[in-house]
Amino acid sequence: MLYLKKIKKYYFNYFIWFVSLILVLTILSYFNIINKNIINIAKITIPIIIIFIYSVKSAKKTTMKGYLNGLLFGSLIVITMFILNLIFYRIFHFKQFIYYIILLLTSTLGSMFSKTKKSQLNN
Repeated sequence: MLYLKKIKKYYFNYFIWFVSLILVLTILSYFNIINKNIINIAKITIPIIIIFIYSVKSAKKTTMKGYLNGLLFGSLIVITMFILNLIFYRIFHFKQFIYYIILLLTSTLGSMFSKTKKSQLNN
């Protein structure tokens, strides 16, 4: 429970950035300013980049091992996205499962990267 209090800020910041950037992409798509292929690529890469950034930030604030912090942070985000997907779409595809695994791995790697950098700076 203490862990959730520490990363609550990063968890909500992730979703604020995620929703705002997806909203911008939707508006740009609606007015045909950006090509559909670019939007499809951005819909995949934006959450990956944001989850990497916030997993690095959350790992700096905890004393947990990097991979554990990344797994927990990524699991919270993936579970939330999975529940939202089931609520709004009521469908789950294998591609989404692969995407969630990529998000989880990205979060884990981001936290491990942060802990490695932190330990190298301390030496």
